[in-house]
Amino acid sequence: MQGILKLELIFFLISFICTCLYCMKVDFTRLRQLRKPFLLNKRGDTCSSNPCPDDKPFLCKSSEKTCLALSEVCDGTQQCPGGYDENPRLCNARNRPSVEDLEDFLYRNEDWMELKLFNGAPPEIVAHALAVSGDIDELDRIVGLDHESKQNLRDALMAIEEADERPLTDMGMPESEWYDVSYVFNKLLEGGFKY
Repeated sequence: MQGILKLELIFFLISFICTCLYCMKVDFTRLRQLRKPFLLNKRGDTCSSNPCPDDKPFLCKSSEKTCLALSEVCDGTQQCPGGYDENPRLCNARNRPSVEDLEDFLYRNEDWMELKLFNGAPPEIVAHALAVSGDIDELDRIVGLDHESKQNLRDALMAIEEADERPLTDMGMPESEWYDVSYVFNKLLEGGFKY
């Protein structure tokens, strides 16, 4: 009698485990998006919070605590000591999608975009590079594109400007991603990215 109960219990546990494994498919690949990217620590560990008032939230990078309104950043006039508020990389990043948004976009399109356009570079690095690079050559210096990836990226940006999704679908882009891809790439181009 006890042998039958043990056998039934074992059968029940095996059935339960198999059902759980088969029916409860959990996509753990999205968990990597929850980690804090290592490039996003903008002010280092020495600053626990922004000492600037709400109406002037931009803190100049200097020994003096100079605070500026966001309208004074990248306006053509240097207000920060050393001209940090007019740094070309900062101004590029100001006019483009945030690094966080770019990183999320790259993770969503990682299957086709990572190898075809960015030579297998990690999305965190590519997102940062897209936010600050002035052109495709500067992006190449940061990310390390090969000739094929560089040409594919040029072709993709040209296709976006011409509103032609065919070159991108030929590279492996799902048709459902066209609007998302064209929106982000157009924002990069409007932000001054040159190819």
